[in-house]
Amino acid sequence: MSGVKDVVYGSRLYQLSLRGRFPHGLAFYPENLWPGDVDRANDLFRGRFHLAGESVEVGKNPPWFGAEGSDAWRAELQGFRWLRHFQAAGGDSATRAARSLAGSWLTHHPGYDPFIWRADILARRLMSWCLHADILFKNAELTYRSDLLRSMARQARHLARVVENAPTDLGAVTAATGLAFVGLCLPDSRAWTDKGLVLLTDQISRQLRSDGGHVSRSPYILHQVLQDLILLKRTMMNIGEPPPEPLINAIDRMTPTLRMLRHGDGGLGLFNGGTEGVATDIEQTIRRSGIRGKPNLSAPKAGFERLQGGHTALIADFGGPAPEPGVGYAGLLSFEMSHRRERVVVNSGASRPASQQWERALASTAAHSTLTIADTNAVGVPDAGRRRKRRLEAEALRTESADATWLDMMHTGYQERYGVVHRRRLYLDRDGRDLRGEDRLEVADRRKLSVVPFAVRFHLHPSASAVMAQGGDAALIRLKSGRGWRFRVAGATLKLEDSVYLGEGAPRRSQQIVASGDLDSSDVTVQWALTLIDGADA
Repeated sequence: MSGVKDVVYGSRLYQLSLRGRFPHGLAFYPENLWPGDVDRANDLFRGRFHLAGESVEVGKNPPWFGAEGSDAWRAELQGFRWLRHFQAAGGDSATRAARSLAGSWLTHHPGYDPFIWRADILARRLMSWCLHADILFKNAELTYRSDLLRSMARQARHLARVVENAPTDLGAVTAATGLAFVGLCLPDSRAWTDKGLVLLTDQISRQLRSDGGHVSRSPYILHQVLQDLILLKRTMMNIGEPPPEPLINAIDRMTPTLRMLRHGDGGLGLFNGGTEGVATDIEQTIRRSGIRGKPNLSAPKAGFERLQGGHTALIADFGGPAPEPGVGYAGLLSFEMSHRRERVVVNSGASRPASQQWERALASTAAHSTLTIADTNAVGVPDAGRRRKRRLEAEALRTESADATWLDMMHTGYQERYGVVHRRRLYLDRDGRDLRGEDRLEVADRRKLSVVPFAVRFHLHPSASAVMAQGGDAALIRLKSGRGWRFRVAGATLKLEDSVYLGEGAPRRSQQIVASGDLDSSDVTVQWALTLIDGADA
């Protein structure tokens, strides 16, 4: 069906239908809320486009043809968000470069293209052109200015017709936000704003959990959605128009949850296909939200819990009340831990640019700091030939006192194949110096039991190095700052193995601590502890 639509949209008759009165300028010049980076602008001057975690050298030629980047790289290129770096650089050179690239885009893309005119990409491009109208339009040559404004009007008319067809949850928010946003910026376009707000309200109700989590369960996507909502809210307020209540309420709920999913270095936890993000952007998003206060400690609908003691933060993923088998990443009951501005225990992250091979590996349970059985995944495990999907159960119970916090979690992801339930208990003392854990495989169906290996994995950040100690019964972890942690285990054999970390999208070598043993005919309990070494500054 999409092929037929593409033929129609690319036809001369349809392109003629997009004609109409074009604006001679913007009705409102919006504020750019997320400043760019001068160093990134210097890369752009040299023809180096670092987008979506991928660097592509385009040289002196415009990047629109001949540049071989991934689809994610092309989407960011065509979204023009990188204009913010030129604006950060300022000066005549940056203005000339921005206008040259926009002008060459008009030359190279005179008509419809299925990818370039995809609803979410088109919406991002229109928002970027409006946000950076100063460098694109101010005192610009009349023909170039008219051509760019005419193109904006044509693209906006198409967006208004196809906005409901945006791909993915994030894309649907971007498309609806973009339509509402461009309707505020272009004159006589209020109908677009009204339509965009209706669609955005619907997407908020579909995608946002009551505790502020996103349906993707990805901290990275949560941040991206929140950025778009804040931009629209602030633009409406600057115009003097009250934002709709669902938009305000969404930002109120999402901001404390985003805070919850940050580590001491300001970046995000690595859960469900996300990377760390840019700490300064995340901090700016939180400030621009206008929502003050502490992080959420519990987001039961989103499936996350946060333990905080002293300068130690722990983020745990229990999957939510009813995680779907075979959907998303398989890191049930995984956790990450940071101390001050240093990450200690981590998950493996996500590849940028996206790679099918990397994605499959990084989505596995073994790529997370949790327990695995026989190197199989805790979600997406086949149902032994059954056609009907089983119901996967997961839960978390939090208990707090003046001295410590306990977190009891469980999931049934291994019950169908191996007959056991995984239970994990975490304890963090008030000062953040003592983290203890217990992983228990509890027999639920003896008919399914067999002798299979299990492993409890603790992936370490690349800046943390570990060595065996105490004759193999413990491991010492040394951080870049010089601080150290002692890891001890009972009920399993301790060893160190190689690992890989993709917190920023590119692979880096790291280590993992592995506590292993065999599942047999009875319950298995593994107890472990991470203790800040005496004398280290807490």
